[in-house]
Amino acid sequence: MDILKKASLLTAEFISLSADKVQEVADEFVKKGTLHDNEAKKFVSEVRSNLEGREKEFTERWEQVVNSVQQIGTTLGITKVEKDNLDERIDELERHIDELKSRRDLLNKELGKDGGASKAKAASAASAK
Repeated sequence: MDILKKASLLTAEFISLSADKVQEVADEFVKKGTLHDNEAKKFVSEVRSNLEGREKEFTERWEQVVNSVQQIGTTLGITKVEKDNLDERIDELERHIDELKSRRDLLNKELGKDGGASKAKAASAASAK
């Protein structure tokens, strides 16, 4: 998935969570009697509109950034296919790094499970010589 789509999805998710949180707070104020139901609805509506406007603004800015980066890449002689291949390779390397970290963690757990008995055996064998 390209960076623009990821940024857009992330922004939409953030806005959705923010709007949901605003709704929760407004509902609490209504329960406590701090706000009337109509005031809370109006407030939530205004906040949602504001957030949606910011989502558009953010998406437009991301598009500008992505376009600028693509232009720089084109200027440097990097094609979209080459960029996609590099992105794919980076993803592959990141997965490999994660796999190696998992293996390392597993080995560390296995080595630590015997409570150092192997080390003690090795030390006593070395001192017996």
